[in-house]
Amino acid sequence: MARFARLSLSLGLLGAYAALGGCISSHPEPSFEVAASISSATLADDCADERLGLIGAADCAEDSTDCGFCRQTTVYLQLEAGEGDGAVPVEVLEIRLIDLESGSVVDTLSASDPEIYGDDVYTTWDATIEAGQILDVRYPTSAPDWTTIGGGEPWSTHGMEFRIEMRVRIDGIERTLEFAPATREAEIVT
Repeated sequence: MARFARLSLSLGLLGAYAALGGCISSHPEPSFEVAASISSATLADDCADERLGLIGAADCAEDSTDCGFCRQTTVYLQLEAGEGDGAVPVEVLEIRLIDLESGSVVDTLSASDPEIYGDDVYTTWDATIEAGQILDVRYPTSAPDWTTIGGGEPWSTHGMEFRIEMRVRIDGIERTLEFAPATREAEIVT
């Protein structure tokens, strides 16, 4: 009799565990499908003033040694929403920079102020996508710590190849987007 009671208790616990496991492992159903990919990336600096990134070499005075040019580190995404209703949120959780040669994470970048491209200009984006939309989005990010990555020699990072892994949450579902190879932008405007 004790053996039967123990088996009943075990089956009861297994059933409770399975029921609990079903709740924990369930994923929310998306409102609609959203295809997402990193279309390109710029690995450069962290510009204090976003307008500095728009100044070109032609705008500098001939005798100026510092034109104030700054190229912002940025990740560009393409998002394509399927058919459905409403809008869903897009959130960047983490951006990791990985050295392709060693496979190690060399820095984690912070995304800020997403912008959407339309009518030949980028404007502020509310980080949502509506059903049926196709969006080109850019996320300015913090700059990689080139001095640390280069072992104290930031110039040595030119020519290194990296992979960008960007963890995003779209409509409550997490996924990782990848882009490689990415290289550091030249410091000289050409």
